[in-house]
Amino acid sequence: MKAQEIPTQTILNPTSGFLDEGFTHTINLYRGCPLGNSLCGKFCYAQWNRFHTKGRAWGSFLDIKTGFRAAYRRDYDRIKKPRGGQPKPLRIYMSSVTDPYSPWELSLRHTRALIEEMLERPPDLLVIQSHTPLVVEDLPLLERLQAAGCELQVNITVETDKESLPANFPRHMYSPQTRIAALGKVRAAGLTSVGVVSPLLPLDDVRKFAEALEQACDQVILDHFLVGDGSKHGLRTHRSGLPQMLIEAGFERWTRLEVLWEVEAVFREVFREPNRVRISRAGFNAV
Repeated sequence: MKAQEIPTQTILNPTSGFLDEGFTHTINLYRGCPLGNSLCGKFCYAQWNRFHTKGRAWGSFLDIKTGFRAAYRRDYDRIKKPRGGQPKPLRIYMSSVTDPYSPWELSLRHTRALIEEMLERPPDLLVIQSHTPLVVEDLPLLERLQAAGCELQVNITVETDKESLPANFPRHMYSPQTRIAALGKVRAAGLTSVGVVSPLLPLDDVRKFAEALEQACDQVILDHFLVGDGSKHGLRTHRSGLPQMLIEAGFERWTRLEVLWEVEAVFREVFREPNRVRISRAGFNAV
């Protein structure tokens, strides 16, 4: 993977589209993704964002933003401390494109540095969205941020209970069980823990999967590429080849939308409280 540093003057980007009902801004500390060649990278919608890829193959590059701490201070003060005006809400989704806790974070610690900056300037809401369990290393820091007045939620994607899929699929970067365990640690730390089953991939045992998530997290968000990939009829996911791979592996029923409603029914039985099970865009924005 080719990595390079790129300077940034602003780090808080106004939301639009999929996330604009629940959030005012997004943060992406990186462009590209070290998970791009794993299973989640296969169906990641960000690979079709020409602004980010600039013609480069997804999973082959990582642009590392620099100057983000000063950029956050400037952006925060412009929103929360405007001259002659009233402070505005600051509800952040991190990240909308590149995972804030990819393996590179273990050495770079840019996400950790930004959270440290937020201790002095806490947003009203911070939702951290990751596909990895590495967020647990920053739980003490996140607890401090919540104590400083920031409403905190940690989303971790677990799209299947299968430890492996057929050979034509890329492998997991982190196993489903490892990610479910991380959700449990987030919840035990007193932070809102949300399991994100998105996009819904084939499951071995729907009820057992739901029971494992019910023990580990406060809520779940269920999604299917036909309604949640941000394009009409899941065109971006079709472009990735994922639906055809599912059909070839004998999982055709999982390419149809009705399977989402079947899985939802089981999850609602297991989670019992209606607000603990949320669906697609409305679920992501219901914070």
